[in-house]
Amino acid sequence: MGAFSVSVLAELEKATGCLAADHFDLITGTSTGGIIAIGLGLGKSAEEMKGFYTEKGPRIFPNAGFTRRLGNTLRHLFKPKCSHDLLESALEEVYGDRKFGESKCRLLIPTYDANQGRIFLLKTAHHERFKFDIDARAVDVALATAAAPTYFSQAPFPEHQGASYVDGGVWANCPALVGLVEATHFLGQKPTDVDILSIGTTDTPFNVAGNAQSGVFGWAKGLVNLFMTAQIEASMKTSMLMTHGGFHRIDCMVAEGRFALDDAGKVNELIGIGRGVAVKKEHLEVVESRFLNGNPAAPFVPIHAVTPAGE
Repeated sequence: MGAFSVSVLAELEKATGCLAADHFDLITGTSTGGIIAIGLGLGKSAEEMKGFYTEKGPRIFPNAGFTRRLGNTLRHLFKPKCSHDLLESALEEVYGDRKFGESKCRLLIPTYDANQGRIFLLKTAHHERFKFDIDARAVDVALATAAAPTYFSQAPFPEHQGASYVDGGVWANCPALVGLVEATHFLGQKPTDVDILSIGTTDTPFNVAGNAQSGVFGWAKGLVNLFMTAQIEASMKTSMLMTHGGFHRIDCMVAEGRFALDDAGKVNELIGIGRGVAVKKEHLEVVESRFLNGNPAAPFVPIHAVTPAGE
């Protein structure tokens, strides 16, 4: 799904000649969006991050024959479906051994603390209090936000001794509101002075009318979809109201079941859709005037420096 998002951003960067990391004061992303956000912060263009999905995706989510897919499905009933090690290896090839605190822009990455059962945010040093995450490997931050339950195992976080995290999408699947709260509370901005560009990962038509009289088996996966859809809508609608029109969303409605989180075989299709959506007049004009408009954000100067290697 992230292939759609990064394709949208890559096309917008290409059309405007501007890099996203240079034009935003704060970038936030959850799960696959977190992987993209961290890459942008470390100086990668969206086009380079698109390569993560086209080149590494098939390795992380390998397509297999019917027998192997059946075996994986049965295994998925009892264990995580995908390999944490494969994702980690792919991320290392993109980020290298860079530290999270080396980001050239402010980053806000949602995850969930599996040990204490609480929401958690990993942050660059854009406030005096924020010094506990900056020495973590960028790879470990990405793993913490992308450890989708049932797909990947919980992600250990060496920089926080004994910590273990799961995908931030369990509570911040659309982190627009999280970013708005950060901008107002910690960066001192008025909500009406904040512009938010929110890029989705494609959406499908959804309603729960057919589940009105259902029990546990009737709801099944529909209940999870309900929770996810509701929290995304709450984030978007609240952000729209608080910014008084400063919120712009780019997404695309697709048929239910057309794409799956672990279907790397459709990466190029998602990229094509993303490219087409990005250049629509309704989006490109807004982006050119309000976001990637040739007026870069002020350079980000971290309050705390990362610890030099070897210390």
